[in-house]
Amino acid sequence: MVEVVGSSQLRANIVFRRVALLGISSLISGVLVGGVLGRIVMRLSAVAAGPDMVGRLTENGNRIGEFTIVGTMILIIFVGSFSGVAGSVIVVGSDPWLKWLGPLQGLGFGLVALAATGDGSPFDSVDFFILEPRALNVAMFVGLHFAFGLVVSGLYWLFDRTLPPAADREQVGYLVVTALGGVGLLLVIALFTVPSFCGCEPNYGFLAIILVVVASTAVRHASTFISGIPTWVARSTTVIGYSSLALLLAIGLRATIDQIQRIL
Repeated sequence: MVEVVGSSQLRANIVFRRVALLGISSLISGVLVGGVLGRIVMRLSAVAAGPDMVGRLTENGNRIGEFTIVGTMILIIFVGSFSGVAGSVIVVGSDPWLKWLGPLQGLGFGLVALAATGDGSPFDSVDFFILEPRALNVAMFVGLHFAFGLVVSGLYWLFDRTLPPAADREQVGYLVVTALGGVGLLLVIALFTVPSFCGCEPNYGFLAIILVVVASTAVRHASTFISGIPTWVARSTTVIGYSSLALLLAIGLRATIDQIQRIL
């Protein structure tokens, strides 16, 4: 039977701490970037569209150029936190396979986040076609993903230096936050399988790739502190992890580029 034993407690806490800090950083980044910065981007888009577009309805029923406190709070709290929770799955899942980027890992997170929208649904919005200049709106939308990754990286750096380090004892806080990542995973599954939830067609194939990336990461982490996992399993997981992430990037970014070309 495979079990955690002896000094593996410290190695386990190192993993739980990193996953927890990345998850917290993703949640906060989602609120700051998806909510606050997203609202600023919407304002810039409305200004760039010109006075003739003011008052027209967007696809989700909002009026262009109309900014209310309630609408802003809804965007920041709900849309931002929603983006952060879903984004935490992408960040944590891709983390081991992007470490080689070093200080540029934040850009890697942003690129994977952009690829994860590769089912094309975000660019299906008619708002991209009615609001001009289209290139500016597309650029700002893409930029939000990279901003998300960079903020995640910055917040992780901050938390890593201020929160308690991993210790050779139980650290329930990090373990609980790590376990809550299951909520984000369920959210991502719903996004790709429930039409009424995402407003798009199910994309089981793309979801399967994301789940393989996440599963590879889970096994990779587990192999560092759980005894009994064969070496060949860990090595195979590494190959699968890099390969599945590369496939996610190839398919997702190709679909994203196709959608952008259709808009422009």
